[in-house]
Amino acid sequence: MNETYWTKTLLGVYNYLDNIAGAIDKITLKTALNSFEYSKANMYKNNVYNISNKLIDLAERKITLINLKLLVDDVLKNIPIKDAVFLINRYFDRLKCKDLAEKYNISMRTVFRKLTSAELSFEHRLKVKGYNDLTLNDMLKNESWILNYYNQIKNKKEEDFNISSSSLERVVSL
Repeated sequence: MNETYWTKTLLGVYNYLDNIAGAIDKITLKTALNSFEYSKANMYKNNVYNISNKLIDLAERKITLINLKLLVDDVLKNIPIKDAVFLINRYFDRLKCKDLAEKYNISMRTVFRKLTSAELSFEHRLKVKGYNDLTLNDMLKNESWILNYYNQIKNKKEEDFNISSSSLERVVSL
């Protein structure tokens, strides 16, 4: 059951993975360039050990986001194309159900059935690849923004998920 929430979460955050990885790159560069500033006031914050740990943590976060993007891409490639296209239209292109009904000239009921079927196909492929609730929670334990979105979906508070450009650095710093 929780894998259904993970399906919606992974598809919902997919569009933001590149932006956040880019923001991590900027923070990494800024951290590295500012590491030469050393004074007694910031001695603890800017010692080699702490800066190295921060850079390693940022690199690990970026690796996690890249792996997540690759996982979603791989799952979409390995489900029926009609399901993948439907999910891409809904989650990546952010088409509303009404727009999907108009685009495919189908009823709203058919849209919901097709969407449910496509999500189940995605969920099944995730399980086949060994990704269940436990593994995804472990993989994303340091990505609180993704876990927050997952909890919103799980608690039936699914909304359009948007991250503004100004919020990217805050997300990265979580």
